Amino acid sequence: MSEQQADTMGAAMVRLEAALDRLSRAVDARRTATPPTEGDMVPKAAVAALANRLDSTIAKLRSLEEQG
Repeated sequence: MSEQQADTMGAAMVRLEAALDRLSRAVDARRTATPPTEGDMVPKAAVAALANRLDSTIAKLRSLEEQG
């Protein structure tokens, strides 16, 4: 892997980590704001879809890492 590729991958990892930190803070803020009522809960299908997207993103990152 060239230095430029390593820098690009490193920058992408920093952005991904920052996004995950923001997501974590948002989830924590929502939990502490008010207790959820049945109507406020996120549908299981939406959670599953997000989990699948995250799994796919992680798999892509691992693939790129293995190629480098």
